[in-house]
Amino acid sequence: MKFGRVAAIVSGAAISMSGLSALPAPSASAQGRSGQVGSAGGPVPHGGVVHVALGGGTFPDNFNPLVPGGPNSTAAGTGSLIYEPLMYANVSRGTYTPMLATSYAWSRGNETLNVTTRSGVKWSDGTSFSAADVAFTFNYLKAHSAVDTSGLWQLGLKSVTATGPNTVVFKFSQPMPVFLPFVLDQLIIPSHIWSNVTTAITFANTHPVGTGPFLLKSFHPTEIEYTRNPDYWMPGRPYVSGVTMTTVKAGTAAALLNAGFDYIYDPIADPATSYIASNPLDNHYWWPVTNVNFLYFNTSEAPFNNVAFRKAVAEALDDNAIAARAYYGAIPATTGAGETGVIPGQQAKWVPASMKSLEWTYDPSLAAATLSVAGYRDVNGSLVSPSGSALRPLKILIGFGWADYISIAETIADELAPLGIHVVIDEEPYPTYTSLVTSAKYDMAVSWSVANSVNPFFEYLFLLDGNNTTDWERYTSTADTLALASFASHNSSAILKSDIASIERDILTNVPVVALTGRPSFFDYSTKTFTGWPDAQDPYNSGEPPDAFNGGAEQVFLNVHLQ
Repeated sequence: MKFGRVAAIVSGAAISMSGLSALPAPSASAQGRSGQVGSAGGPVPHGGVVHVALGGGTFPDNFNPLVPGGPNSTAAGTGSLIYEPLMYANVSRGTYTPMLATSYAWSRGNETLNVTTRSGVKWSDGTSFSAADVAFTFNYLKAHSAVDTSGLWQLGLKSVTATGPNTVVFKFSQPMPVFLPFVLDQLIIPSHIWSNVTTAITFANTHPVGTGPFLLKSFHPTEIEYTRNPDYWMPGRPYVSGVTMTTVKAGTAAALLNAGFDYIYDPIADPATSYIASNPLDNHYWWPVTNVNFLYFNTSEAPFNNVAFRKAVAEALDDNAIAARAYYGAIPATTGAGETGVIPGQQAKWVPASMKSLEWTYDPSLAAATLSVAGYRDVNGSLVSPSGSALRPLKILIGFGWADYISIAETIADELAPLGIHVVIDEEPYPTYTSLVTSAKYDMAVSWSVANSVNPFFEYLFLLDGNNTTDWERYTSTADTLALASFASHNSSAILKSDIASIERDILTNVPVVALTGRPSFFDYSTKTFTGWPDAQDPYNSGEPPDAFNGGAEQVFLNVHLQ
């Protein structure tokens, strides 16, 4: 989980970050499907090459895991096959999977983080891995700030020291558990190689040495071959003998169907019809919700500075219809607990039953009544404000060419029309779209949530803190600020849940945004040759792309095996 250079954003927040320890402890199990038992009950078969299709241009001959931009700037597989993080954060479940670290603990008032690293790990050149490599990595980021993509040293990290072969101590200037994910998902580099690298951001690292399950076999701008690391630290893993990543110019769905690929990341339109139906035995998709599509309101301008107007819009929108039309039923609507903006895998923990009475229900008649009570009138099919002026046409901002958002915006326009609210769709190129939402020069906008993590804290912080450029809706409240500050300064699970519930209550009552649909990972795969893929029954990762840098895709390559 990276939010880019967050230092400038989070350090400007109007809350204290002290004492947060809401993140769960590491999972006791190392992996999903961790038993070495095949589908027929015998030993898991080894062998086979997993073929991965990646849409886009050619691959750069660059295996530097520290380059800003991650998988967009490096060769596919760098962060999912060669290099590893301390732990993998599964956003969809809110859990951690230990990798190069086996445990962590906070001390000294949550200003010191003690990490225990894994024994028996070797770099792919045979050199032993130790806690010293972890300390080196973080100190290297300090010395080369251009590759410190999480900005940890700007956020309050004071020192990182290996105090033993398997212990690393992180010292912060203030209590910092809120930034634990930034530590745990950092890819670790070998000190015996990188200590000689003085140009961190330009080093191509064409002969990569990592701790990961695969080794680079061959590179071509359109295809990269990896072979199994025979000395990988996890016994018996990986099961497959290799991975080939190929860039494809055509639609990746067609490539998977017609060229025998096993794994792609692609938002296939109408997947049940266009993909599954052609081979329901082997073709599958698993799109776990890891984010939310919101309808943002610019609450600094009329009519969205009126809470009754915002609430009426929420009551007039049929999220089920929106999700069905935009995603053909493949992605859920955010009805019920999802209206808080909390993703499904985290709702059981973070959305209390008391929120049920506050959830709005699709009811156009109720929406009309809400407007009427607030003084709005429908005159010949057009809404008139309490002051007597006709409501101007309202723009809904979306990115240019985004088919799902075009569908969402069209459905919203159709559903608001009966209330006399006329909507114009404003489709803009991405740079313009971004500029308009961040500067609050819009009426309504459809977009994703800016930040997601293993709990709702960062999403709410980035959404509701008025000092952040991510507060697109320009909505703040004293209650939310206090709740965020409390969350960041307490250890009690009861207090943390109460803080989040306070924010959820405000969102459902004052409606600064409307959660519309889930926003998932687009994990598509074939079981013709391999099994052991993550799915709803065994969600051991969050459906990340095959070249993801956070350890999620690595979980796939460690678990899949021949049928």
